[in-house]
Amino acid sequence: MKKLFCLFMLVSLASQAQENSVLANKKNEFRVDLLSAIVYTKASLSYERFFGKDWSTGVNVNFSNSKKLNDDFDNGYRNNVPKFEFNPYLRYALSKSKSRYYFAEVFASYNGGDYKEIARLTDENNIDYYTTRKSKYTDFGLGGSLGYKMYFKDKIALEFIVGFGSNLTNKVKSPDVISRVGLNLGYRF
Repeated sequence: MKKLFCLFMLVSLASQAQENSVLANKKNEFRVDLLSAIVYTKASLSYERFFGKDWSTGVNVNFSNSKKLNDDFDNGYRNNVPKFEFNPYLRYALSKSKSRYYFAEVFASYNGGDYKEIARLTDENNIDYYTTRKSKYTDFGLGGSLGYKMYFKDKIALEFIVGFGSNLTNKVKSPDVISRVGLNLGYRF
């Protein structure tokens, strides 16, 4: 019985070492966010570069032109609508396995979109009236995320991520909270 247990442990360790070395040789990954595409009609693409044992860095780019968000914006239900995001990030793997692991990340966000406000104006007869003014906004924010990633066949990645941050420089026009929530499907090469 002891011999069978030892043999099982050796095979398990050898297969995990081989699995980790195959993934360690693949340093690049490209991902598409399926959740954003389906729920928010937002295109979200990511590239990640792995270095060291537990560290990686990457960039996520989002573009949105959602009919629902634009309609809510035009009908006055919201005063801003995000159009783009550029999110560089740094990740640290919290688990030992390279094929299934939890991770933590810090990210920055350069984001922008449309802003609408009601302005009080005065005409040439000194009569006040209200009008809606639309403008563009851009902002910079910082945040953090937690996630879980797993690999299938040493190259297909499935990742779930949840993170939040805050815009810092243009709080009057931009959203207060920025989020990174996604279900990503990727390819590691």
